[in-house]
Amino acid sequence: MDHASKYRVAVVLAFALALQVKSQTPAPDTTEWENESLKLRLFYPSDLMKGDPSDVLQDGRLSLFDATGITDPKLAEAVRCLRPTLLLQLPHSGPTQRAEPTADGATQVTVSPAANASILLAELDINCLNAEHASKSTTLLDDMAEIVNKAPGMKPIAQPSTYTIGWQKVHMAAAQGQQGPAPSPVYAMGLSTNWNNHLLVWYFSSTSIDTLNRITKTTVRFGRDQAAPLYPLTIGNASQ
Repeated sequence: MDHASKYRVAVVLAFALALQVKSQTPAPDTTEWENESLKLRLFYPSDLMKGDPSDVLQDGRLSLFDATGITDPKLAEAVRCLRPTLLLQLPHSGPTQRAEPTADGATQVTVSPAANASILLAELDINCLNAEHASKSTTLLDDMAEIVNKAPGMKPIAQPSTYTIGWQKVHMAAAQGQQGPAPSPVYAMGLSTNWNNHLLVWYFSSTSIDTLNRITKTTVRFGRDQAAPLYPLTIGNASQ
């Protein structure tokens, strides 16, 4: 190999290494999380804090977006067989106030409730499922994502779809509803995929559609692929 050829090879290798390092560097205001057994890496908004998954998924019941009320036997079984891996939540805070002057010189104070938000990453335990369900079902990934549409009071706000992150196929569903004794809005998205022989699902939920759209931009790196947003588009609420 002549000197010029060696130089070109060195430049190509250096460029490839630079791209690899760049893909591994968290974006500003994000925190890195990695699971070596899953060969999975996430970069999530830094204002989210790690929580205890048993707070939202315990005894086969998923409390996010009121999924505890799911009555469909197949979906209830799938929820029971979810194994939580990571829970991220916005710290609880009080309402915010914004003071603005009015035309007559007075001050108008607007009080906005603090947004709640969470991300749950879980794996579906195939061995836990009913044997007949596991062997015959061809819709497990769709079903896992679309649990957000089947919770009581939740209605779809986007057509369930399939898209790719790099080479990885992902199923998506999104829904909107009301939650709590004094009903407040709740928005949710489910993303599911079969990665490295693991059936994974992310559930995003928030009381704010803007916050939901922000946390779904959490980036993921499957194996050695380049990091990319989990859901790159923007979801609107049903009134838009």
